[in-house]
This record gives sequence, structure tokens and C-alpha cells, in this order.
Amino acid sequence: MDMPDKELVFVFDMAGVLVEWNQQALFDPLFDQSGKDRDDFFKNVFGHEVQTAISAGQPVEKLISDLVEKFPTWASEILTYWERWDEMLIGAIDGTVSVVGELQERGHRVYVLGNWGREEFDRARPRFGFLENFEDILLSGDCGILKPDPQIFALAEHRFNLVPEKTVFIDDKSENVQTAISKGWNGIVFENPRQLYLVLMEYGIL
Repeated sequence: MDMPDKELVFVFDMAGVLVEWNQQALFDPLFDQSGKDRDDFFKNVFGHEVQTAISAGQPVEKLISDLVEKFPTWASEILTYWERWDEMLIGAIDGTVSVVGELQERGHRVYVLGNWGREEFDRARPRFGFLENFEDILLSGDCGILKPDPQIFALAEHRFNLVPEKTVFIDDKSENVQTAISKGWNGIVFENPRQLYLVLMEYGIL
């Protein structure tokens, strides 16, 4: 990103960059009310591997059903995850959406590369009309590969017809950005919309 270039293409992460998704918004009040051990639940029942499985495309209802069978004393909390999933989806990060709009106005192509299950995305999409403005969207749930695996970046290159040195990847997780950079892409670790805007201004892109 040495100079402004209309051929630069921008690839955005979704959760934490374009939309805010927060498990605590749903579960903290539930555990405060019940007095049950939230750390035990998220460590031993509904741990990171469960969310990873959903993001990799495994059917949510089957996963939920299997967990209820395995941990019947946590059935209510497990079922709540999918029954009230929308309450964890806080809303659009408007500042980033505005940046996307400005990039498009300046003639840049924009894409999404996200660690999301297809069922999650289809449930969220009606709330976010701005997603229709992206050229294309590649989800981990559609290919079974999650960032920061280099293979999903290779898939994105092929599907989006990217030239690595003219691609700018924006993600809130540094490990994902580092993988993009190792593939020859440019990368920005997202902190907030203002920081992103200032970085793009510094490079003369906005």
C-alpha cells in the first residue's frame, strides 16, 4: 500500500469488524440470575470447540441436541444458545460500514472472509442490508476451513480473483492478519472504525 491505487481490493472480516457479536450479552444475565457457574459451562460444556464446529459448518441443531444428551443438567443453557442466538448479535459496526461505502465510491472491490457457519449467516443476513453491497462473501461454514488456516486465504484468492499485493485484509485478530501477510497480502489489524479510517487516510486511500 505504497500509494493510492484503484486496483486495491479490500477483504473484511465480519464479526468484530462489520458486526458486533457478543455471547456475554445473552449469557451473563442468565448466569447472574441462576447462580450457576458460567466458567464451567463455557469451559467444559459449550467450549471453544463447539463454536468452532458451528463455524466449520456442522449443523447447529444436531450439535445442540448432542450436547443436551451429553450434559442434561445444562439443557436449558445449551438450548438457549440457538433459541436466542439473535440476542448475541448486537448490531452493525456503523463506522466500518461507512468505510466500506467510501471504498466502493472510490471504485474499490470489497469482499467478506468470515469464520461463520452458514446457518448463523443466513439467520443474521436479513438484519444487515449492507452485506448485499459486497462483491462476494466466503464463509468458513461453506468450506469447512477456518481462519487463520492458509487454505481459506488460498480459496479466497481463487474465488475473488485476488492479486495478493493489491489485496488489503482487515481483521480484528492479529493471527488472521499475519496469515494474510504471509500470503503476500497487505493487512490491517482492526481496532475500531476510527483507527481503520485513519490508517486508510495515511496511505492516501481515503
